[in-house]
Amino acid sequence: DDEFSISDISLRLLDLSEIDDFMAWATDDKVSRTWETHYSSKEEAVNYIVDFVIPHPWYRAICLKDRPIGAIIVTPNSGIDICRAEVGYVLGSKYWGKGIVTLAVKMVASTIFFEWPHLERLEALVDVHNPASLRVLEKAGFQREGVLRKYCLHKGRPIDAVIFSLLSTDHPHVNYFM
Repeated sequence: DDEFSISDISLRLLDLSEIDDFMAWATDDKVSRTWETHYSSKEEAVNYIVDFVIPHPWYRAICLKDRPIGAIIVTPNSGIDICRAEVGYVLGSKYWGKGIVTLAVKMVASTIFFEWPHLERLEALVDVHNPASLRVLEKAGFQREGVLRKYCLHKGRPIDAVIFSLLSTDHPHVNYFM
């Protein structure tokens, strides 16, 4: 798995039969430092996939040679906020630092505004203490807008989050092959 090309990375729906692949990143101690996990058993993870992943409007497995190694999620807003959606991602720690998430974010950015024509803004929130994730969004062409102090809780503690955005009008400048 150390050697791969851009064509080896794909985004697709996660199948319940891939629970073991899902558990590999969902129970990864390094991943849980930056990503809130809500399950400690395989049964809880199955329930999460059935109750959240499958009905979610835009949840994709990040696959390396068609094997899920992480996920990328675009969560839409509603009402007067329907023009905005939030992107989030998670990747098994053994695949960190290889440009895989940056590529996945660029793939989403290059298609989401066509899939959801009402969308004007794709945003992301990142813990200020997660420099790798901050770099992912910068490399993917997102604009850093500022820091939201004590914005949300992570493992019961308030964290500051950096907010990033990509606008539909920025889209022509995004090329996921770069």
